Amino acid sequence: MKQLAWTRVGDEGDNKNNSESSVGAPAPRANSAAVLYNNKIYLFGGHGGVNYQRIAFNDLYAFDLETEQWEKIQPNNNSPEGRGGHSVFASDDKIFVYGGWNSEMQFNNIMIFNLQTQEWSDPDIYNEIHRWNHCSVLVEAIPTWKFFIFGGECAEYNEGNPRAFGEYVNSSCYLDLGTQRWTTYASDPETNENIPSPREYASMAYDQKDNKLIVFGGWNNGWHNDLYSLNVGKIVGPSYAITATEPNMGQLTGKVPLTITGQGFKDAGSIQVLFTLGGRPVDGMTKNTVVSTA
Repeated sequence: MKQLAWTRVGDEGDNKNNSESSVGAPAPRANSAAVLYNNKIYLFGGHGGVNYQRIAFNDLYAFDLETEQWEKIQPNNNSPEGRGGHSVFASDDKIFVYGGWNSEMQFNNIMIFNLQTQEWSDPDIYNEIHRWNHCSVLVEAIPTWKFFIFGGECAEYNEGNPRAFGEYVNSSCYLDLGTQRWTTYASDPETNENIPSPREYASMAYDQKDNKLIVFGGWNNGWHNDLYSLNVGKIVGPSYAITATEPNMGQLTGKVPLTITGQGFKDAGSIQVLFTLGGRPVDGMTKNTVVSTA
């Protein structure tokens, strides 16, 4: 493949005039969200339609990077309400959809599509005020991954009332995929200096080496071109963790076999285990210690 050259994927003439796709691609749209998972791009929702319609889509498509073919996924149950301005991420054979809005309402929940059962579920994971047009990133963490969001528009939604206009915000939250709980962090201006100004449509990335979230740009009655970073090492934690020991409690005497199980260890043979004898540390790993990285 030619380096540093853009290539149109699929039929060169397809969908250049806001027409229906001849190769099964999604209808024209904006404000959709997508994620790469297992060599496929999964795309959900968005606003648009053929001939400049204003449909809030609730469809789910997959684009296979190997075959370069689109597939519209037909769920075995009802799909969520159509929306745009949401986030999508993937983990453990599941596609997660957070937030977003349509002409009638806005959302603050997580919807999950199970790729094995081909079914949608609503696990009642709510994040306070409804939010859309935020930026987000999923970060690998031990023992459970974290989904970070920043900014966007927020508004209270009362069921039965029409959708309300939101206000730009600069608060930050993360979802722990293990506990399935949201936590707000680094959002109080009295205790956190240099918080980016409220905005929507910003971009977010993660610097794994330095445990930093990177936020660029956005919109708030004018375009931003500023760049901010935030160290979230305390939230993400180290790249490794001990998950179990056998025996799992009590003091150990000499010659007692000990099995240590953990995550994130690259090479079990290079791991050093330290013991204490009374209040004094003892270096080294005995031959009766087994380290597992399973």
